[in-house]
Amino acid sequence: MLIVEFTLAAIFVVLVLLLITAAGNLSSTARTVERVERKLDRVIAHLGIEGPAADGIPPDVLAEIDRCIWSDRRAEAIKLYRGATGHDAVVAKEWINRRATSY
Repeated sequence: MLIVEFTLAAIFVVLVLLLITAAGNLSSTARTVERVERKLDRVIAHLGIEGPAADGIPPDVLAEIDRCIWSDRRAEAIKLYRGATGHDAVVAKEWINRRATSY
């Protein structure tokens, strides 16, 4: 009976350690992505590259629109743009397509 309890305790400890390691790797990855995005923003600003104007779109919504475009989820990007600006589907699709070609 003692061996079974010891084995279960050892498995539990290993699982906890794996969970801690995975959580640390995820936060490290998130920090790396943020750092790369900041650097990319600086390069884009330095080169003077501009996409279509994003006036009136909150930065968090714009970031989500960009993620949708990069992930080839344009329908979702159009929906987000329409929700943020109130434009119709045709205008939203044109804006998303212009933004996608500016990358």
